[in-house]
Amino acid sequence: MPKKRKIFLPFAPSCLAEISELIMEGEVYYTCADTETAAGLERRLNEIACCSGGCVTAEMTLEAIAPSVVSCAESLGAIEMLVYAPELTARGELFLDLVEEDFTEHTAALNGLFMLCKCALPYMMGGESPEIVIVRPRGQKNLTSDMYGAAVSAIAESMNNELAEYGVRVRLS
Repeated sequence: MPKKRKIFLPFAPSCLAEISELIMEGEVYYTCADTETAAGLERRLNEIACCSGGCVTAEMTLEAIAPSVVSCAESLGAIEMLVYAPELTARGELFLDLVEEDFTEHTAALNGLFMLCKCALPYMMGGESPEIVIVRPRGQKNLTSDMYGAAVSAIAESMNNELAEYGVRVRLS
């Protein structure tokens, strides 16, 4: 039986169809916002992958994220793949119709990606083919989603170039 990949899935989306192929053959550790969400998420994850209970956090600060990353690394023994798939909403088509909360949510997601990678990389380096996968949101396109898409594309390319010498691959999905 092949070894299961150790996957950290922070802030897992409610619809796992988009990422099921990424996590199907892995041992998944996840975080979520509350215990009710955790129970529902665990049921969905159990349908497609082996999963471990996650530490609860919703804040995007280094102090709030670090314990989840450490807990994941301790639980799984390593982090071989970080899958970042935040659920983001892009309402409004014209600039004047954009919703401030959507823009704030997208910029917070960029901050969260930075913080998670900063915390998780020490637990990934030196591992067997470590990988960071950034899942681009699907759905409505507007200035907010375009801004986020351009930013994560630039982040993925730059991080991939820098981390390649350490054996860490960064890619968009």
